[in-house]
Amino acid sequence: IHARIGEGAMAEVYRAHDPEIDRTVAIKTLKPDYASNPDLGARFMREARAAGALSHANIATIYDVGEAEGIAYIAMELVEGQPLDTALAQGRMPYERVLELGRQLASALGYAHRHGVVHRDIKPSNILLSADGKTVKLLDFGVARVASAQAERRLAHTQIGQMVGTPRYMSPEQALGMPVDHRSDLFSLGVVLYEMITVKVA
Repeated sequence: IHARIGEGAMAEVYRAHDPEIDRTVAIKTLKPDYASNPDLGARFMREARAAGALSHANIATIYDVGEAEGIAYIAMELVEGQPLDTALAQGRMPYERVLELGRQLASALGYAHRHGVVHRDIKPSNILLSADGKTVKLLDFGVARVASAQAERRLAHTQIGQMVGTPRYMSPEQALGMPVDHRSDLFSLGVVLYEMITVKVA
């Protein structure tokens, strides 16, 4: 472990080096306050299961999932750059750039949806912009729903009436706690694209 490079609502992210594959990676672990909560731990591992099954140029790659000294971790691709919300704080993007980045995000979501994964939390802070500003990577499938019937039986997913996600980017159906499918992700992507063009939250 080299250094902490970020944190979310319930997890911390570290820059690290994996000697077995000789690669610099990002290590994501639950914060100590949440690590002992079995429900949050299950959601954390669900992120790894959902994203680990996907292989797409615009989705952060999962290299390893496991537990060390009682701490669950996800080792993933380290993307050099900045979250999209940080980039948007610097001002409006040219529409040509918005179109290209939007195309990449739509491609990533289309791929995930074809493999039965609904992200459910599309927002600028879950989108990483590469250092050259030309490529985006979608990450954090922490509230993703694996749509296969087998996975639904095996995992205790969010039940109807329980809201999961970030309200300002949610589809109306998701905000009401109704069941959602891939169309909810497309609504959220539209909200993100609006913000990229106008630098205002829809």
